[in-house]
Amino acid sequence: MFVLGILATAFLYTYWTLHLIPFMPLQEAIVREFPGSAPRVNGGQRKMHKRTPVVLRVAIKSETDPTSEDPADVQAMLHLRQRVEAMTRELQPLPGIEELEVHVYKLLKEDQIRKRAWHIQMQPGADWEQMSDSGAESTVQKPRPAATAGPTP
Repeated sequence: MFVLGILATAFLYTYWTLHLIPFMPLQEAIVREFPGSAPRVNGGQRKMHKRTPVVLRVAIKSETDPTSEDPADVQAMLHLRQRVEAMTRELQPLPGIEELEVHVYKLLKEDQIRKRAWHIQMQPGADWEQMSDSGAESTVQKPRPAATAGPTP
């Protein structure tokens, strides 16, 4: 039992170390820029769907309410997104990143949270777009090939 516990711990430590190492420089840069933000950086491509884009997801805790419509709060959220985008372009934690998702949340009380998510295509001239309220998936879809029109039965 003792050896099994050591092996399981070693496996988990190795897996998480190898999985998170590429994201550490970006995560540390975000902490330096936004102290107390507790960023979580993760990304990649879904293995089940080989033709999906490479997505980098960044979750950041904020003292500013991301759902607020106050001009100062809106400007703060824009600044945060632009800085995260600039750091991502500079540090390139994943090769071939096609999309960047930024999830910002503010903890109010023990059981309350305010959150908002945005995404941007990592192409020059792309604009930020707000994601759905759930923030689970990007609303950007790749164009599908046109269906051939045939006779209708």
